[in-house]
Amino acid sequence: MKRITLLVSAIALITSCKNEQAPAPVSGGLDCSKAKIDSSYVAAAIRTNCTSRGCHRGGASTIPDFSSVLKLKQFINNKPAVFALRVTGPQANMPPQRFPPLSQGMKDSLACWVARGMPDK
Repeated sequence: MKRITLLVSAIALITSCKNEQAPAPVSGGLDCSKAKIDSSYVAAAIRTNCTSRGCHRGGASTIPDFSSVLKLKQFINNKPAVFALRVTGPQANMPPQRFPPLSQGMKDSLACWVARGMPDK
């Protein structure tokens, strides 16, 4: 069952990641003025990297709940420095070491989404 869930999440991420949604980062980072990162892209990325691995899916009082885009946005609005430090910054350490790290392109895409006001479309 766990493999099926993981497979479905991976397929959702791959099919939702279109070139116009998450352009490849250019030298020096992603050009946020041209990137069209929206909440559906971010939701798929968070589902794949944060909630499907048993973390950030809600229910634990000490771990932020990213089980919906609204809850993710609330966390970022309340603790933008923590999100930047742990997820998008140069020393970001999420997900934990037992999982593959976020690519620089993914970090840049998430940072652009936040910088542009976390647009839904």
